Amino acid sequence: MNQVQILNVAIDNLSKQELLHQLKGGGMVVTPNVDHLIKLQKDPDFYDVYQNADYRICDSQIVKMMSGVLGTPIREKLSGSDLFPAFYNYYKDDEEVTIFLLGAAEGVAAKAQKRINEKVGREMVVGTYSPSYGFEKNPQECEKIIQIVNQSGATVLAVGLGAPKQEKWIHKYKNRMPHVNLFMAIGATIDFEAGNRPRSPEWISQMGLEWAHRLMSEPQRLWKRYLVDDLPFFWLILKQRLNLYGYQMPVGQLLQQAGLLSRDRVELILQEQAQESHLRFGDLVARRGWLERQTIDFFVEQFPKLPRAKQKEPLGQYFKQAALLDDIQIRNILNYQQQERGLRFGEIAVLKGWVQPETVEFFIKNLKAEKQAQSKVSARHPIPIAANF
Repeated sequence: MNQVQILNVAIDNLSKQELLHQLKGGGMVVTPNVDHLIKLQKDPDFYDVYQNADYRICDSQIVKMMSGVLGTPIREKLSGSDLFPAFYNYYKDDEEVTIFLLGAAEGVAAKAQKRINEKVGREMVVGTYSPSYGFEKNPQECEKIIQIVNQSGATVLAVGLGAPKQEKWIHKYKNRMPHVNLFMAIGATIDFEAGNRPRSPEWISQMGLEWAHRLMSEPQRLWKRYLVDDLPFFWLILKQRLNLYGYQMPVGQLLQQAGLLSRDRVELILQEQAQESHLRFGDLVARRGWLERQTIDFFVEQFPKLPRAKQKEPLGQYFKQAALLDDIQIRNILNYQQQERGLRFGEIAVLKGWVQPETVEFFIKNLKAEKQAQSKVSARHPIPIAANF
């Protein structure tokens, strides 16, 4: 099995050697652990970043153990702090691979740079930058970082800023760094490489107790994460084991991804909701007349159940339930389809201007979610309109 579904994340089921070989092709690497999986239940932007990542690699022995409980065991735990040194050692003789380190406190990344370069015997790490606190909200500093990375000529950007900041920053700016081929979110790894923070012994990590070692090392910073915030993870795993788990994406993001609301409109409604907290998001959208009430209700109540439905209906019936097409339009499309047999239902609906391409792709992608979870290629690339239905 190429991927294993843990809650709302399809984790790549690769060995370390398989992954290291594939990383030469580039992409964005994220490393899901218990804390990430909990954050992904509540943070739609973080969830969107994860959906668009190229590699999602198991960072936690506990997550690996729970995959066995779910009956779909992950072969190997590959934490960022293990993967990064494995990566630079694997490519130490490849002169095309150069690394930029972004993160950690002032001077720490430079210390890590020196130690790594001494290990590999060449100037593999070509630049570092330690950003100021809150830099991600400062466009000027972000622009400065992009320029420094581009000027360094690095082909790999390793970002250690903590989740979800590091993943969101990479996702937002990666297209601005054309020379960078590979983006890696590596958490506290820069501190480990610099020798500023001790890693837990291997036997503790193998027992799934690395979190306890980190908690004892930084109790004031980490106690709430490990002892409060992350505990619901086990309840959610039990729900998945009993086929009761279902990720409820916020309706605003759902409608935006479906091409039915723009980001500006979603943000405007959220601002209104902050002022009128007694009203639901859908109520405010319907009040403005941007969508039919039936459409909103469909996405809130029915759409989350569709990927798990055993019996799939024709695409047109889902559009009808969502008040996106009526019976006359559906008959028109079917008649047209009989004349132009090379076209799919969704293609014709788009050609006639009745449905947006993004909406068709969104429905198809989610209706085929189980199949996508087993196929890495389809998980990374949008399904073309003509491919289904």
